[in-house]
Amino acid sequence: MAITAQRFPYFSVSLRSGIFWHFLEFNDQLPRIHVEEEIPCTAFAVNRKNEPLYRVILKGKRISVEFIHILTDGAGALEYLKTLLYTYLTLSGRQISSPGEIILPESPVSEEEYEDGYNKFFQKLPPPAKLVKAWHLPYKRNSRPKLRVVHAEANASQILEISRKLKVSVTEYFVSVYFFSLQKIFASGKEKSKSEKRKVLRIEVPVNMRKIFPSRTMRNFSLFVLPEIDVRLGTYTFEEILNSVHHQLQISADVKQISRFLSSNVSSEKLLIVRLMPLIIKKMVIASVYRGLASKRWTGIVTNLGLITLPAEMKDMVDSLEIIPPPPNPNVKVNCGMVSYNDKLRICFSNITESHELERLIFKHLTDAGIHVKILNND
Repeated sequence: MAITAQRFPYFSVSLRSGIFWHFLEFNDQLPRIHVEEEIPCTAFAVNRKNEPLYRVILKGKRISVEFIHILTDGAGALEYLKTLLYTYLTLSGRQISSPGEIILPESPVSEEEYEDGYNKFFQKLPPPAKLVKAWHLPYKRNSRPKLRVVHAEANASQILEISRKLKVSVTEYFVSVYFFSLQKIFASGKEKSKSEKRKVLRIEVPVNMRKIFPSRTMRNFSLFVLPEIDVRLGTYTFEEILNSVHHQLQISADVKQISRFLSSNVSSEKLLIVRLMPLIIKKMVIASVYRGLASKRWTGIVTNLGLITLPAEMKDMVDSLEIIPPPPNPNVKVNCGMVSYNDKLRICFSNITESHELERLIFKHLTDAGIHVKILNND
């Protein structure tokens, strides 16, 4: 682990607080190695001096890494994990002649890996259109344990084949299934108030900005698109949802359109009043805005890291990969993460409610479509 940590020096930092901003300070302490607990994604003690902002977690034959989001995103965390696996296997005597695109521990660190992608590609643009509030799942939240994770495995070839027949991507297909399942829950609810009838179903879909802009940064460089289904217009067939989601994601992920979100996110930091505002006030304002606005704009979150490949010499040593999405906030209640590897599509739901109806409906839709799905375990 020490070898891998040295190759990613920008992750060896702790969070400090100044008068106006939080800032990251170099910290040469190695990340903590934890034994896997029952509940994943526990909070980092960011206020503790010299506290590392990522950790390595072990249980049996499973190794995991958890990062606080201010350090990196899912794509950056995955690169670290691949290097960690490569280093472990080579130190164990495994010969890996063709590491492919894995970042080797002895390779030089590029300045591009440190760069702030948001500021580098920022340009002042008109903001995105304002959004009406989204409908949220009506289920009661858990008491303890608050977070439960549902792990499932689907046949990647089957879902890819169906997606290709429908002329959509795997992400577009799965997001459509997610919407269709949400619509069923929405329609099955009790008589809705006028405010609920005015809401829409909306899903946040994170986008790896490195695929849109020429950047090799290992810092957080992700944004999101927000496809929606306006249930005020009536009930949608699955085909209607699929067609709508396909076009919304294609348009929203266009470089010009997503640049508007980048501009909107960075612009507020550049305002003089924000720059001069003391940190304690910034924290209260940001928390208030998030509670009252941001978290109410989407119904769910679907993160897809896509297809992951490893060198042939590593493939027989790594059975599966998965991503557990961060615990959802009290409004959204359920997050979903996916990753494909070795013809296995791992699907994980982080759920803070007493109900697993959403997961059940999604899995049923997939199996009815001829996709083999296996529930691995419920935590």
